[in-house]
Amino acid sequence: MEGTGKIADNKLFKRNLFMFSAATIGRDFLWNFFNGYLLTFILLTKNLTTAQFSTISIIIIVARIFDALNDPIMGGIIENTRSKWSKYKPWQLAGALSTGVVIVLLFNLPIYGWGFIGFLAVSYLLFSITFSMNDISYWGMMPTLTSDPHQRDTLNSVAQLFVGFGAGACSIMIPVLTTGNVGTAVFGSVPKAFSALSVVAAVLMAGFQMFSIFGVKEPQVLTPAEKQPKMKFKDIFGVILKNDQLLWAAVCLLLYNVGTNAINGGLSTMYIYFEFGYDGLLTVLFAALPSIMGVLFVLLFPILSKKHGRNKILYVTSTLVIIGYLSLMFVGLFVPKFGQFDLNLFGFNFSFSGKFILFMVANLLTGVGGFYMIQTINMANSVEYNEYRTGDRKESLIFSLRPLTNKMGSALSQGVISLVYIIAGVLVYTNKISEIENFYATKSSLTDAESAEKLSQIGQVLQSVPETNKRVLLICMCMIPVVLISIAMILYRRFFRLDEKKMIEINDAIKERKSNE
Repeated sequence: MEGTGKIADNKLFKRNLFMFSAATIGRDFLWNFFNGYLLTFILLTKNLTTAQFSTISIIIIVARIFDALNDPIMGGIIENTRSKWSKYKPWQLAGALSTGVVIVLLFNLPIYGWGFIGFLAVSYLLFSITFSMNDISYWGMMPTLTSDPHQRDTLNSVAQLFVGFGAGACSIMIPVLTTGNVGTAVFGSVPKAFSALSVVAAVLMAGFQMFSIFGVKEPQVLTPAEKQPKMKFKDIFGVILKNDQLLWAAVCLLLYNVGTNAINGGLSTMYIYFEFGYDGLLTVLFAALPSIMGVLFVLLFPILSKKHGRNKILYVTSTLVIIGYLSLMFVGLFVPKFGQFDLNLFGFNFSFSGKFILFMVANLLTGVGGFYMIQTINMANSVEYNEYRTGDRKESLIFSLRPLTNKMGSALSQGVISLVYIIAGVLVYTNKISEIENFYATKSSLTDAESAEKLSQIGQVLQSVPETNKRVLLICMCMIPVVLISIAMILYRRFFRLDEKKMIEINDAIKERKSNE
């Protein structure tokens, strides 16, 4: 039977550890490009009425909910796949290639107004299907590679480290190469920048996925005699609903995702542009310290988990994240602007205030990402929990709840972001910026004088944003994650019980049952 719970031998485990983890760099670059910057692309390249922006928000919300609900169905389809090439790899390849095509078309076709909104609806639906093919088959493979608790912690930690590489590269490249001095010098305008970078994202996803497709060797493979009967459609959601520990892990992860996506999905970007200036480097610097903190935590997690246990780590790190968001709000509300610092990097001049430095430092603690990582491990553990209770593992189906919660969280946070944007009057100012960007996009290249004039015009728009609007963005981007993470911690403590001790008992019971069989 596939997924017998054996410990992967050391040589095979090391090979899979690298090959599986490296494959996600391109995936997460593209995922963050699409989900993190699509709205920025729309706001800075399209002139929208409130009705059009509201329609776009509804389209994104509905598409992401459809995407989330489609994940268990996709998980069931993958569970029913019978292939000598494993049930995961064909879907990884098909999803990687087709997602790249959708992304390139969406960011390159020159469509505006209601025509763009209709095209966005179709594109978002296609993206939901194609990326799910890849995402569920990729993460569904992880529980089959090992069920040893320490190996699984290590595999998850290294995979999350490579997730950080992909997401981090995107978080650096996209802001810097689209707005401010560098973006203007390299591409001239935001529309041209996103056009080129969409092609880069598509190539990276397909290229890095080859590590998994050709490099990962699954330790347990179905033989004809061991093939399990295919699942019926009606059984797909039944498996999920009967796994209470999987559901509680998903609920907690959903709350965490909504909270953190609200700030990372756009509110912080617009606040920084409005408060500190129209320069992508500022958003990169803002995210730099949390990213470094996140990498350090991932590297230390296997050691900390073995010494202190996952639950203690979850409570401590989540508390630190909440303190980080409250610190951000304090600096934004009560520290006045002071000082002016100039920085020259690779021939480009950047300026930022002393307040921005404090704002950036206050963001440090928000990068301690123990909650997300531990809930991912808990979902993997619910595979053995399902096997313990029912005799079946259903890795792809069960692990489909990880992307489901991510996408549902993204949908809900999109609604929150859109509402905040409307309340804060963001469209008034982004429409003016998009008019400037599109005017300069008509030019084949910009002279130094034209680049300076473009940035000066945008700077004047940002200086006209009232302080009240900025405060709305700041308070929402800080308090939404504080409230939702706090609720998630309470629910986790009350209802989740698959700790290390319980998992040892479950794995021992599964081994005993199999030895008796």
